Amino acid sequence: MSVQTLFSRAFLIAALERAIRSFAASLASLLTASGTGLLETNWGEKFSVAGMAAVVTVLFAVGGGTVGKGDGPSFIGQEKLSHEAKAPAVVAASPVDVPVSRDGAVAAAATTA
Repeated sequence: MSVQTLFSRAFLIAALERAIRSFAASLASLLTASGTGLLETNWGEKFSVAGMAAVVTVLFAVGGGTVGKGDGPSFIGQEKLSHEAKAPAVVAASPVDVPVSRDGAVAAAATTA
């Protein structure tokens, strides 16, 4: 993996996604393991530990990105990141003939199943 790929937008988004997930998982586990309520917990301590987990995750992503053969933050090198977002294909509908009576009302069409 080249240094340009390491600082590409796709790589940074993938690493940030992992960091947010680690932050949330760490915070959730700390809150449930402490057994305290929302008002009694020490939020500064919990956010500090969860923040450290996010930083470590980013460091793992950078380390994995420089070791692996893929272009993502994976250690095994199997992750391939798209370098540009592809727009979904738009399929145009074919026009439909709607029968209209002389007074401008749309006639009801009988359908069979």
